[in-house]
Amino acid sequence: MYQPLSEVIHYEGATGGTDLSTGAKKHQEINRSTFAEKWAAELMTKPAHGDLAPLQLAPPDRKNILVIDHHVPMPDKDSGSLRMFQILKILRQLGHRITFVPDNLAYEPPYTCELQKRGIEVVYHPYVKKVRDYLLAHGASFDVVVLSRCDFARKHIADVRLHAPQSRIIFDTVDLHYLREDSEARLTRDPEMRRKAQEKQQLEHELIDQADETWVVSPVEQELLREKWPRKSVQLVSNIVDLPGSKTPFALRRDYLFIGGFQHRPNTDAILFFVQKIYPLVSEHLGDAKFYIVGGHPPPEIVALATERIIVAGLQKDVRPFFDSVRLSIAPLRFGAGVKGKINQSMAFGVPVVATSLAVEGMELRDREDVLVADDPENFARALIELYKSEELWNRLSENGIEKTRVLYSADAASQKLEFLFSNEHLKSAVRLAGLEKTEIALAERN
Repeated sequence: MYQPLSEVIHYEGATGGTDLSTGAKKHQEINRSTFAEKWAAELMTKPAHGDLAPLQLAPPDRKNILVIDHHVPMPDKDSGSLRMFQILKILRQLGHRITFVPDNLAYEPPYTCELQKRGIEVVYHPYVKKVRDYLLAHGASFDVVVLSRCDFARKHIADVRLHAPQSRIIFDTVDLHYLREDSEARLTRDPEMRRKAQEKQQLEHELIDQADETWVVSPVEQELLREKWPRKSVQLVSNIVDLPGSKTPFALRRDYLFIGGFQHRPNTDAILFFVQKIYPLVSEHLGDAKFYIVGGHPPPEIVALATERIIVAGLQKDVRPFFDSVRLSIAPLRFGAGVKGKINQSMAFGVPVVATSLAVEGMELRDREDVLVADDPENFARALIELYKSEELWNRLSENGIEKTRVLYSADAASQKLEFLFSNEHLKSAVRLAGLEKTEIALAERN
C-alpha cells in the first residue's frame, strides 16, 4: 500500500512495560519464536525486512502505469485537469499501481496531496531533478506509459522508448490541438495561425505514428484518425464528470452563466462575441437577469465587461452554488476542438445549455432534447430567452442532460472503458494490430 501522508505512532512499553524478564512483556520473545516456527512456510514467501522491491509490483492482472502531463492536475481550474484527475483516480480504484510525473516537477499543494492520499505516487523536485533521470532509474518497471498533450509527449517520448522499451506508450491528445488552431485560423483568417496549425498537425501525426495507442476525447476525432491510421489503436477516452444532479426547481432559479478558464483563447473570444453581439438582444427581454462569468485568469478585456448585471466572478473553488441557482449556462464558442467540459459540467448539474454547433461537436447531443443549438446572434438570443422562460423545455433538457451525461461522461462509464483498455485482452489485440501495421509498412517499403 502506498500512502505517504500516513503517520505511524508507536509508544514503546505503554501497555506492557519494557522489561523483557517479567509480566506480559516477557511473553513477547517467547511468542516471537513460536509465531516464526508456526508460520515458517508462509514467512518464506514474504519479502525480507527492508526489501521494498515487492511493494513496487502491481497486483496480479494489474499494471504499473506511469503518467506524464504538464503539471499536477488542478481539477477546479480547467477541464483538462478534471479529466486527468478522474483518469488517475479511476485507474487507482481499478487496482493499478499509478505514478504521476509532472513535466515541471513542481510540488503543488493541495493538488499533489489530493493524488497522494488516493495512493497515487507523485514524483517532484528536489527528489528528482529531471524527468529523464527518473526514466533512467525507474523506466524498466512500467508496463504502460501515458504521455499527455502533444508538446509534452514530444518532449519525452524518445526517452520513454530508450529507458522503458518494454512499456506500451499511449499518446493522450486531450484534444487534437491542430483542429482547435485550424478553426481559429479559419475564423480570424490569420495566415500565421494557419501556419501554426499546420505545424501542430505534423507534430501530432508524428506522435500518433510513434505511439502504440492514441486517446482522443470525441468520436469526431476518433473517426478522423482511424481513417488515416486504420491499423492503429485509436481509443475514445472522453471527459469524466461527477453527477451531482439538480437540486433546485425551475421556479426558484434565476440568471445564467458561462464557465471556463481564460488561459484558453476560445473562452475569451466566446465571451467577447456574446457580450458584443448577443447580450444586447437578450437584455431587451431579460433585463433583470444577471449574467455570471465564472473562470480563472480573466484578461483585462473581460474584467472591463463588468456591470451591475454582468458579474465577472473569477475562479471559484466551489461552483455548486452557481449551478444550484442559475437557470441555464451558455457556450457561444466560435472555435475549438474536443469535447467541451463546460457543457459536461453544466449538464451534470441538470442545468441546460445553449451552445453553438461547434461547441457541441462530437458530443452526441440532440438539439431541443439535450441542448439548444444556435450559431448566429439572433438565433442564439432567441434560444436563450425561450429556455429561460419555458419550464417545460427546461425540465426536458435538464432531465435528458443528466441521463446523457450518466451514459457518456460519468465515472462509471469511464471506469468500464479504462478497465477494458488496460486489460490483457485489449493489450494482446493491440500488439497483434501493431504487428500487422509493421508488416504492411515493410511490404510497402520493399515494393
